[in-house]
Amino acid sequence: MPSLPTELLFAKLRAALPNGTAFRTPQNEIHPAECTIPGFGYARFYLFTVTPDRSSIGARPPGEYKIQLIVSGQDRRKRGGLNISRAYTTLLGYSPDFGVFVAWEAGLYVDFAYSANLQVREPLLIEARDNGWAVGLLRPLKDSTEVRVAFNPGELSHFLRTSREADSKALKGQWREAHFLSKTPRHHAGRIPTRLSKLETYLLDERKRLNTTRLARNAKFSPLVKEQYQHSCAVCSLQLEIIQSAHIIPVNNQRGVDEIWNGIALCPNHHSLFDAKRFVVTPRLRVSVDFQAIKFLEESGRASGFETLSDYHNAEIRRPFFWKGQAELRERMKEAFLYTSSLAAID
Repeated sequence: MPSLPTELLFAKLRAALPNGTAFRTPQNEIHPAECTIPGFGYARFYLFTVTPDRSSIGARPPGEYKIQLIVSGQDRRKRGGLNISRAYTTLLGYSPDFGVFVAWEAGLYVDFAYSANLQVREPLLIEARDNGWAVGLLRPLKDSTEVRVAFNPGELSHFLRTSREADSKALKGQWREAHFLSKTPRHHAGRIPTRLSKLETYLLDERKRLNTTRLARNAKFSPLVKEQYQHSCAVCSLQLEIIQSAHIIPVNNQRGVDEIWNGIALCPNHHSLFDAKRFVVTPRLRVSVDFQAIKFLEESGRASGFETLSDYHNAEIRRPFFWKGQAELRERMKEAFLYTSSLAAID
């Protein structure tokens, strides 16, 4: 499978980090990239493209995605390893299919075979795309377990703080899983139990509460947004009673709220494409398509129907009712589009 160009992966990482981040490694270096992050300190990132696992039928479960570990200076067929000394180290994958990052536990990969594959299941990527933050079920390894977390680029700083806290407490297994669930942005989690016998019940309850909260939240938000766009897709004007209400800034993001300035009505196709960052909307209400992502899909034989996007590149979206008469809401929406556009790092 093809990978995104190194310079594009670097751009995605840089856009997700706070302003003022200073890189110490050369421009576009991602195996690793080292930098000093304001309010966090010295950090090291190993970044790879998350691609569909195209193993032979039956070799892997369907719906798996993966990264392939090959680091700078690793000779072909030789073992490699992540350097985790002197800097907080994070192992990341970026999924151009879903527009999210995935993090594995870097400390588990200080030694690995050439081109080792690390998998992640599609439902975790979908959950992160739709909700901004997703914690995978505990993954058993040969001598350990692993917690994988997928998240919107806007949550990278939050992930770094959460991950470093988990490492400082030496959290492993279900304790680590519970920690990341409890740190889901904008989710008021229950207190993590102190007894192992109650931990599994806590994990089940928190996952149920997350789903229930998301459903209740969407029920209040959706009809108000649809009315603002006359129940039409803001991009293609489709109606047919299938229109959905999308958040501009994901609601799990600290900036995301269930208010009409943070909503845009979209058909199911354009909703999924928007959440996956196949396109963004600029503060001037223009569609900007990520043609680099489209090229990646073309190279892997998965770009049929791309006209659904390309036909609308640079087109102006439908304006909500409040745009003309409510300046405060209009400015809030412009700020939301500016924020999401900058994170997407679309040229």
